[in-house]
Amino acid sequence: MPAADDLNSANGAGVPSAPARSRGRKFLSYYKPYLGLFSTDMACALIVSVITLLLPLCARYITNNILIGNTPHALDRIYLVGALMLALIGIHTLCSIFIDYQGHVMGARMESDMRRELFVHYQKLSFSFYDEQRTGQLMTRITDDTFALAELYHHGPEDIVVTFLTITGAFIILLKVNVALTLIIFLFLPIMAVYALYFNKKMKRALRTSKDRIGDINAQVEDTLAGIRVVKSFTGEEVENGKFAYANARFLASRRAGYRSEAYFSGGLIAFTQLITIAIIVFGSIAILHASLDLADLLTYLLCVSILVDPVQKLVNFGRLYQEGITGFHRFMDILEVEPDLQDSSDATPLTLVRGTVEFQDVSFKYREDHHYVVRNLSLEIR
Repeated sequence: MPAADDLNSANGAGVPSAPARSRGRKFLSYYKPYLGLFSTDMACALIVSVITLLLPLCARYITNNILIGNTPHALDRIYLVGALMLALIGIHTLCSIFIDYQGHVMGARMESDMRRELFVHYQKLSFSFYDEQRTGQLMTRITDDTFALAELYHHGPEDIVVTFLTITGAFIILLKVNVALTLIIFLFLPIMAVYALYFNKKMKRALRTSKDRIGDINAQVEDTLAGIRVVKSFTGEEVENGKFAYANARFLASRRAGYRSEAYFSGGLIAFTQLITIAIIVFGSIAILHASLDLADLLTYLLCVSILVDPVQKLVNFGRLYQEGITGFHRFMDILEVEPDLQDSSDATPLTLVRGTVEFQDVSFKYREDHHYVVRNLSLEIR
């Protein structure tokens, strides 16, 4: 889940209403109404990981204990293990369906909660805030940013659980088979981690820029369409087309940078997985020649590496979702932490029955501190 440094970095406009460190608690608070569903989702992810690890062990049992051991009634035992594997696949499928459906529903509900909270907050903010903001940017924060957050809320914990349990379990299984070959395989992991962290940071910067650029496009379209009568009356289509082309080109450049980092990130991690497979084949064959490994154990190794592909792909997916989601969360909180200029006092009471007069004495008003007064020293009485 999000690191403390990511959650604590504030990159927005306005005056924060709470310490930046509270962003971590705020991020986790959206899980609270759905803890039951979230716990069930994580339990299903745990079951999926365990079953994924059990299947290679079943194959090893057949090769080592039934085929090589000349066990009586070998065919019956093979059928029995096959039936067990089919049952495990059935449970795996049911849990995967639950994760895919109910997990996405949970994310959508959290997305709805965040949008409602942000929309209510929009209506509380002062006119001075809207003087400095563009409508397109505000729309992007309540649509695209919250959607990216919903994806992170659902897939993030699931991907972490599956990746951690599968890699840890595979490591333990492989250690019991052959220690030396296992250590050779897992020497790739620190290199993969450094590689992933480097391109993860590049993805974060590119995605932040990309979200700002799509907000600029929304703002430009909103400005043009809102004043379409004026644009057509003064034949300003070419000017507006030029403005849109500029914003669109900036967005394209930001997406190109993001896709480049994502391609290096995902392609590199998948390449490392293929290198691990090659290492198993080469060093495993050498171990068989030296009689330190048998063919059944090499088959177990290859099956375990094949199940490691999915956690690596989940890690790649999590890297993308994490950067999109945490960028959206910062933009979401940048607005949510802006306080209105005028707020009700703590002892304010609702105004119900109104009688009497309204009187202004020497009232002055201007939109910003550095602007001229619109009204100065106004006095009037309304009966």
